[in-house]
Amino acid sequence: MQEITDEATIKKLLKSHGSILFFYTPFCQTCKIAEQMLHIVTEAKEMETTVFTCNLNYFPWVAEALGIKSVPALTVISGNKVNRTLFAFESVIKVDEFLNDRKFV
Repeated sequence: MQEITDEATIKKLLKSHGSILFFYTPFCQTCKIAEQMLHIVTEAKEMETTVFTCNLNYFPWVAEALGIKSVPALTVISGNKVNRTLFAFESVIKVDEFLNDRKFV
C-alpha cells in the first residue's frame, strides 16, 4: 500500500483507470483494523494493482466528490466513475470478496 501525500497524486488517481483507494482518518480505531485486514488481503493475493491510502483530513474535497460519508472506505475507481465503495469491513473474507468482484470498465 502506498500513502498519498499530495493533491496532484490524488487528482491523477481519481482520473485513472483501475485505482484502488483506502480512505481513513488517523484517530479512527476502526480504520486501523480495516487497514490491517486490507494489508492481509493484499499480501496474500500478491496484487499487481497498488492500493493507495489517503488520510481524508488532508483532502476533505475528495470525500465530497466521491460521496464518502464515513471511514474506513475502500473505493475502486475506473476513469472518472466510482465503481464501488466498501464501508463495512466485517472480515478479511469480505474485503477479499470485494476486491475479487472489482470490475474495471
